[in-house]
Amino acid sequence: MKWTRAGDLGLWAGLSLLVLTESGARNDPLWMRAGCLAVLAVAVLLRRSRPVIGLSLVIATEVVILAGSLGTTMGVPIALIPAISLLSYVSGRRETRLRPFVLMCSGELAALLILSLAVHRDVPVTEAVLTWLLILLLSLLVVVLPWLIGRYRAQQALLATAGWDRAERIEREHRMEIAQERLRERSRIAEDMHDSVGHELSLIALRAAALEVDAELPERHRRAATELREAAATATERLGEIIGVLRDGEASVVPAQETVAELVDRAAASGLAVKLVQEGNSELSPMVDRAVHRVVQESLTNASKHAPGAEVVVTVSQVGDQVEVRVLNDAAPGLASTERGGHGTAAERGRHGSADARAGEPGADGSGRGGSGGRGLAGLAERARLVGGSLRAGARSGGGFEVLARIPRAGGRVEAEVPVESGAADERATVRRNARRGLITAVTVPVAIGAVVGLVAFGYYMIVGYSSILRPADYDALRLGQPVDQVEARLPAMQMVGPPSDGVEQPKEWSCRFYRPDAPFSTTYAYRLCFQNGVLVAKSVIQTGSVQPELPATEGQPTADDEPTTEGTP
Repeated sequence: MKWTRAGDLGLWAGLSLLVLTESGARNDPLWMRAGCLAVLAVAVLLRRSRPVIGLSLVIATEVVILAGSLGTTMGVPIALIPAISLLSYVSGRRETRLRPFVLMCSGELAALLILSLAVHRDVPVTEAVLTWLLILLLSLLVVVLPWLIGRYRAQQALLATAGWDRAERIEREHRMEIAQERLRERSRIAEDMHDSVGHELSLIALRAAALEVDAELPERHRRAATELREAAATATERLGEIIGVLRDGEASVVPAQETVAELVDRAAASGLAVKLVQEGNSELSPMVDRAVHRVVQESLTNASKHAPGAEVVVTVSQVGDQVEVRVLNDAAPGLASTERGGHGTAAERGRHGSADARAGEPGADGSGRGGSGGRGLAGLAERARLVGGSLRAGARSGGGFEVLARIPRAGGRVEAEVPVESGAADERATVRRNARRGLITAVTVPVAIGAVVGLVAFGYYMIVGYSSILRPADYDALRLGQPVDQVEARLPAMQMVGPPSDGVEQPKEWSCRFYRPDAPFSTTYAYRLCFQNGVLVAKSVIQTGSVQPELPATEGQPTADDEPTTEGTP
């Protein structure tokens, strides 16, 4: 806390030094200096908790000073500009909402224009508006650009926040759930092994017992049969112990020797509209037979859960040395393929697509089918993989769902697991891309807005320039002592922007106007007309730059070789 306060004090001192240096050079009153220092102190204290409020206070102070300085010889105050840029960056870094910032900037700019027109009524409106446009152009670099950079840095900081850790933790937990489902499937496989291998061991023990009591066999053969029976019994017991360790209480299955046809009949008896199509009936290895049974069992369970009433077709075909299991179901009756009931909405199917369950991806069914988060299909994929096969599942283009498994008839080599891509990593990459786009926006937006404002300001300047031309013949026709209304009949609609002020002196009671003799950038002099008590009291030609003007040889005006002159006296 002490270091934080020390940093605040140091920042305030640095910004205040700039204000005091400029104010001393301008001979500003003490109350103005004290007010600026107080505003800076409040802004520095608020830059963490209320950065937009602190920024608005400093900008409001600058607006008041600019409005008071417009059209005077005080110059443009710039001591608060570094503070405005710094606080703009802090606002973008800590307050990324766009609306408060835009409202604040719009209000401050509108206040500047209104104050400028209200405080200095003697300044031409055209000059005040053009000055305001130039300030608007500069504010893009001073205020908007630092805010956009701060916002870009805030987006980058999101990559290191705890939110990503939480997303990755959730993803890890989901992977653990899928891994648990795979272990359950392995437990089911172990149980299947117990049912099949244990049955064979029991037969061996039974036949050995028959040999053991056969009186026709020699004694040593009967003793060997006894040893064989005991060994088989011991193996059966050991197998039961091992399976008991591997067995998961939630991994219960139907009777181990149930066939696919019996399974389909049992599902049909429970009310499921299911039809079985079998092509080929050669004998399968026990592991493959159980895998086929599990694919059909899980698919029927999912169909009855996610598409109740839909027709299901189970096809088990043997092509070459592979057995193919395909389970198709339509969308639930009464629901379109784009509505829920056919295993997820169209948006869900589009999000998951035709998932490859070999990868064990969460939601591989496209709808959360097959258990929470797609773990059921992940278990099926593990079962198929362990016997050398593969499994795919996904939504059908015409509606409904499809599960397809291809497994070698005799079993095969276990395929390598496909690594699961990280969803959090993909999201992280997306945010990084957005951050890069934010940086591009931080540069291009001020440039684009600046170009537009610059074009508007230039167009406005040209319009005013061509609308403030007083032709030399009209100027010559003006006579001192003419009433204002007669003079205005010959004057253009606007006065020139940026009239000359160096070396031009006039009495305070005079009201002077300036006009161009020709288009902008084409001459180096201007016409000045001064009025007092409603009459023209002076007309003169004023030099507008450092280059000696070349005046046309017209009546009432000096030639190019003459010095500019003034008619009338104060």
